[in-house]
Amino acid sequence: MKVKRLVSVLLIAILILGTTACSGKSEVTGGNTAESNTADGGSGDKVTEIRFTEWDGGDTLAVYEEIAEKFNQSQSKIHVTVMNIPDEYDTKITTMVAGNDVPEVCILDAASLMYTYAEEGIVLNMQDFINKDTDFDKSSMLDQFKYMLTSDYMAGYGIGSENITMFYNPSVFQEYGLEEPPASYKDAWDWDTFVNVAQQLTIDKEGRNALDPAFDPENIKTYGITISKWWAGYMPFLYSVGGDYLSENGAAIGYATEQGIDVLQKLSDLTYKYHVAPTPTASETMPGASEALTTNKVAMTFDGQWTNAALMEDEVNYNVAALPKMGAAAKTTMTYGGISIMNTDKADAAWEFVKYILSAGACEPLYKSGLWLPTNANEYTDEYIKSFITDKHPKNYYESIVVPMMDGTAERPVVATIKNFNKINDIISPALDLLWSGEMTAADAIAAIEEQANAEVKGYLGK
Repeated sequence: MKVKRLVSVLLIAILILGTTACSGKSEVTGGNTAESNTADGGSGDKVTEIRFTEWDGGDTLAVYEEIAEKFNQSQSKIHVTVMNIPDEYDTKITTMVAGNDVPEVCILDAASLMYTYAEEGIVLNMQDFINKDTDFDKSSMLDQFKYMLTSDYMAGYGIGSENITMFYNPSVFQEYGLEEPPASYKDAWDWDTFVNVAQQLTIDKEGRNALDPAFDPENIKTYGITISKWWAGYMPFLYSVGGDYLSENGAAIGYATEQGIDVLQKLSDLTYKYHVAPTPTASETMPGASEALTTNKVAMTFDGQWTNAALMEDEVNYNVAALPKMGAAAKTTMTYGGISIMNTDKADAAWEFVKYILSAGACEPLYKSGLWLPTNANEYTDEYIKSFITDKHPKNYYESIVVPMMDGTAERPVVATIKNFNKINDIISPALDLLWSGEMTAADAIAAIEEQANAEVKGYLGK
């Protein structure tokens, strides 16, 4: 999500105002308080109106609205309205802030707005609210979900935790007599084993696999793997070899190391050396995950846990497995949105809603859908987790997706820990596009931008 140039701000402001006027669901108008009936039908007491902004649609939006309604019904002093902004989210939030119409509670991207707003005092320190609220269970918060600007400034807290995993079609493995990938990260395939299996599952239109000397890489019917080409897709393998997004001292990009270049090249080799993953051109005609797995267009895919929701809804025959390892141990990485309290005169009311949305069980429908995992420590019990895993979840869901969140296999997202992340990533990503297109080696792509990227490196957050 990019903040648009200033010349578009007035047009966007008009759009937001128009949306406010036309939609009774998305936004709240009016002053700080409104005359409203109390829960018992009542007395016309003043009710503090607050807005909660988020970018999701579909079932996620419906659950947010359900949470807000339950909160509204649980007390009579605060009323929350969900403001859904599905497009140009950062731009519209920026416009509202610039117009002194700051929403009270926001889901924010740490890489673009959250930390910037925290530094400017627009996002408040959630730790202050936690410290003074004697009713709040501090032990429910886990360090890996805290967005720490400094060691004592919490800019937000993660909700909707997800991680990167491997999806696969069991029927393809059965058809070619291959053992399915391991569920546990402790038993993860090494990289050579993974590549060999991917070669056996990559089939050309004559039925030959990628190990056959007569294999035709220009006419592939089934690909062994598709990969995820963004930071969350690369980081599990960099972690696996002991690397990180930045060097240990936080002074340089981690991809410029021998380890980092090797990781990127191995991922590129899946396409251009082994022909088991589609080229960017071939990817343009690939169907979505549900259809690709169902129609045997792909045997395995690296993707985010959120893909479960669509696969479960479509009743696809699929399973999940541990990502393979390039180094000593297999790893994965988390992704999640951060909920923040904005600097308004209704911040105390905003905290009450944030506290509610972070409470155990508040987001359970999204756990049951396969979309999210909890971020409340009290929800990470076998009893509770197994209560929301349904018969629609893949059979390896607990071992491959839940356990990594509990045993440290899933690392924190780099956007939560790296200063100036967006500027660094905006330099790295175009260079890697040349790697994925086969125009450059990993060494050449990184060498071309190493100095420029390192100039933007500012170290680690939370210290």
